This record gives sequence, structure tokens and C-alpha cells, in this order.
Amino acid sequence: MTDTNAKKQLPGILRLLIKLFQIILYIQIQIIFIPIAIIGLVDAIYKEMVKSKRLGISFSAIKALQYRWLMHYFNTRPDSLSVSFTKIFPCESHFGMWSIMGALIISQRIFGFTTRLGKLVEPGKETGDSTAGIRVLMFDRIMEKYVDEMEQIVLPGAGFDLIALHFTKGKNVKVFELDQVNTLNVKVETLKKAGIKHDWITYIPVDYSNESWVDKLLEAGFDKTKKTLFLWQSVSLYLGADIVKETLRKMADLCVDGSIITQDFYSRAFASGEYSKMAKRYLSIIEKMGEPSKFGIDMSNDPKAAVESFLKECGLIMTEYIQFGEKLDIEPFYCIVEAEKL
Repeated sequence: MTDTNAKKQLPGILRLLIKLFQIILYIQIQIIFIPIAIIGLVDAIYKEMVKSKRLGISFSAIKALQYRWLMHYFNTRPDSLSVSFTKIFPCESHFGMWSIMGALIISQRIFGFTTRLGKLVEPGKETGDSTAGIRVLMFDRIMEKYVDEMEQIVLPGAGFDLIALHFTKGKNVKVFELDQVNTLNVKVETLKKAGIKHDWITYIPVDYSNESWVDKLLEAGFDKTKKTLFLWQSVSLYLGADIVKETLRKMADLCVDGSIITQDFYSRAFASGEYSKMAKRYLSIIEKMGEPSKFGIDMSNDPKAAVESFLKECGLIMTEYIQFGEKLDIEPFYCIVEAEKL
């Protein structure tokens, strides 16, 4: 081997040695965490699966909050509000998550050891198991894009996402959040106990089986003459196709010119669990918690055209389309869209 070739290989060897050293250190820290992690895991499972069911809280909404907690501690999206909320939230264990993820978090912060969980992939290179973080950031950008332009913002099925608190504080915009009665009651109570100010947001609990969410929204002060951003994320997967269409049509009917409806869709293959083993495993867990997946759009041929056609059936015209994984040679599985009234 020549001196030149040796010099070229040295950085690669050095990186390998550094990575090996990081792994060894991480293992030592993880061993220390094992007894605590066992206790934390029991606490987390009890709160996420037992207590949440007892309180009638959506399991998928809890998982969404959990990922925002992870993003904060892995420094991919600062979110001190979600951390403060989680500490008080009765259906999630702040201690449990720290005991389970603490070794990874500490290892990343002290000596730079990272795994896929602590990283965000490049936009366009998402796969089924690396979508959550980019999805959060995409909806953040949409909120940032329109918060100063709109007069009203409506978040149907907001769950325990605190995106409205992040971006609308001190803004001249009216904000409405709608969700199931139990979910919003627990959310508001947790915000109060955590000392998180939220008085500029109107929370509207809805019994969807007996009440009209449109009527409840209008009764709460929604003005049909004002420009509005509807931000509806990660809900349609769990609804029937007819309900998704009906909901989007009602949103369109409430919109004036200049209003925006932003929405995400999964593919039919993903919703059925055929897309991947990971998708099937995740959907199986959610179904056991009472939230079976029901709706997806056929994205097997021309996903953009399929989504555009579906939106037209709902009285909407698509203005923006983001296809996840578009830079990879993979089957389309998820997209985020912006639309206006036809």
C-alpha cells in the first residue's frame, strides 16, 4: 500500500474507531439505566395503555405527543411546552420516557453518539419508519407560513399537539381547536396544572356521534367571512372515506377566498398494512387500542393525480403537494397537501 492510499484510508479508519468507542461508552451508560428503565417501562405502559383507556383518550394522540418530546431531547425541534405538558399529563410518563431513552440522549449530548432515532432524514428521503419527525416540521412550516396572513386558524382533531401554542401566541389571529370531549377536557386540565398559558385559544369539545362540529365551531365564534387556515393532520387514516369527504366538504363550505385547508393522506397500501412489516406492526398496535386504520388513497400509479382527484370530489383544488420519499425508489405512501375552495 502506498503512502497516498494509507492517508486516504486513515480518516475512514479513524471514524470507525471513534464510532466503536462511542458504542462502548453508550453500552456502559445503558447498563446503568437498565434497572431504572424497567420501572419506567412499566409506568409508561400503564399510563399509555391502561390509564388512557380508562379516561377515553386516543392512543395515537399520545404517541404524537411522545414524538415531540423525543424531538426536543434529541435537539431536532425545541419544544419545552410539550415537555412541561408531558410532566403533568396523566396518560404519559415523563419519567418512563427518560428512563428508557436517557442513555441515548446523554450519549448524544456528551460525546455525539447518534442512532436513527436521534436524526432527521433529508426531506424527500423519508421511509415509512422515518416520517414522523419530518411531518412535524412540515406542519410547523405551514403554520409559520400562514399565521400572519390568516384571520382564523382551526385545528380539527388537534389532540395533544401544542403547535397552536407555539406559533399563535401574541398574534392577531383567532384560534379554535376541536376534538373529542374527553381528549380536550384532559388537555385543558393538563395545561392549567402545568401553568401553560392558553387563554387566547378556544377549545371546543365535540361529541361527534351526537353533535355537529360545524355548529359547535360557529357557536364558539367562528366567522365564515374571514380568511381561515384549517390544519387537519394525522386524522383521516382512522376515519371512513365518506367521513373524510364529508369533513373536507364542510371545511370548504366554511371557507372564503384566500382560505387554506392543509391535510395529510396515507396510501391505501399503508392503511391496509400491506406497505411494510413496520406499517402492519404499528397499525396492529393502534387497532388493539381501539383505533383501526380505515382510509387511504390509491397511490400506486400517479399519487399526485389521485390526491388531486379526491380533493376535487370534496370541492377543493390542490395548490401544494409534498410527497414523502419522492427522492427514493419506493412506493408512495404519504403526502401533505394544501388546498383552496373550488
